[in-house]
Amino acid sequence: MILTHGGNILIGDNCSLNPFSIIYGHGGVRIGNGVRIAANTAIIPANRVSASEGLPLSHSGVTARGVEIGDGVWLGAGVRILDGVRIGRHAVVGAASVVTKAVAANSTVVGIPARSIERR
Repeated sequence: MILTHGGNILIGDNCSLNPFSIIYGHGGVRIGNGVRIAANTAIIPANRVSASEGLPLSHSGVTARGVEIGDGVWLGAGVRILDGVRIGRHAVVGAASVVTKAVAANSTVVGIPARSIERR
């Protein structure tokens, strides 16, 4: 699914988006060329901020800084990429990882939250 929700989603050439994956566009998403996105992945360029005491979360604000994914990135099955994340060229994100901060180019990250395990 590709759902812009008022934002922009730009997808480069020769990319694959496998079944049951979703890209939201709230804060904008930019995906480079040759990116591989495995099944059940979610790219979420927005996040709720804490509501004032006594107010329901639905009345809180939202951040929408966007997500950028560089050329040649591979995202394993079930990956979650959260608002504000930048993933460098040719990085690999292991299956079921939750990416909450920038990923350096040519690195491999895994886990919840995702942590670097090697540079390629």
